[in-house]
Amino acid sequence: MNNVIGNSSDFILEGFFFPSDARASLFLLTLSGYMVIVFVNVLVFLVITLHKNLHEPMYVMLCNMIVCDLIGSSALMPRLMSDFFVDVKIISFEACFIQAFCIHMYTCGAQLILTVMAFDRYVAICNPLRYSTIMTPWTLVKLCSIAWGGAFTLVVVLLTLTIRLPKCKSLVVQAYCFNGVLFVLACGDYSVNNIYALFITYFLATLSLSAIVFTYTKILIACFFKSQSNSKSKAIHTCATHLTVYILFGITLLFSIMALRFPNINPNTTKAIGTLMITIPPCLNPMIYGINTKEIRNNVLKCLKSKLSPI
Repeated sequence: MNNVIGNSSDFILEGFFFPSDARASLFLLTLSGYMVIVFVNVLVFLVITLHKNLHEPMYVMLCNMIVCDLIGSSALMPRLMSDFFVDVKIISFEACFIQAFCIHMYTCGAQLILTVMAFDRYVAICNPLRYSTIMTPWTLVKLCSIAWGGAFTLVVVLLTLTIRLPKCKSLVVQAYCFNGVLFVLACGDYSVNNIYALFITYFLATLSLSAIVFTYTKILIACFFKSQSNSKSKAIHTCATHLTVYILFGITLLFSIMALRFPNINPNTTKAIGTLMITIPPCLNPMIYGINTKEIRNNVLKCLKSKLSPI
């Protein structure tokens, strides 16, 4: 496999190699994980959508985060399951770029949505009397549109720069398609692609981290000067959920990026880290919000009880 494919537009995913007798077990494990991700995310999404008392900016933004998580996990896991049973993992040019688009929408969108959620928590705690006038439905629509529109624009430019390059190789040395492993398959100079990819990485990381540090510093200061201990604990508890989700996503993304930048790391380790980055946050995020947010937790329990009571 010399990577040269002539006029063929297909790619070959290197993926994971497992013994034949382990494939069925791994398929069932991955399927179970994907079903958990879909179930918990859709459950929280429906609970927020169907209960008017949850139609607040924080919960609407959480719904956007859920959609983002489902895009990322659905772009990876079904394809990963199908690849367990084949030795030569062929993916078409179109399918590869669609997968790359969805995965980059997940990583870029999640960072921007978490940034918007940090702003919402800042306004709610530092300016509680003005919250309803600042976070109007129209403001909420604009913030969510900026997050999705910004992610879409960054990703489209990213992949357009890659599509323009002449393709000379076909072997994608990862378990899935994304820009970092696609532009290196080109014959020509891809330095522009590398520079732009680094720009996106550092821009989004700096933006989200700066927003988190600024807003949570302001929040801690505001909580310190609050006289009511009840208000302090409620504010800290509310922010702890968002901060936990941000740290979880940030750590998995950081490990994934670092693994790609160090060629001495075992390729299977790099693939595993990249896969966990797309599967762990979507699985744990709704659970974290469901456990730490009283309103969501109570409504989820009511929903489950109403469905299980006839049984």
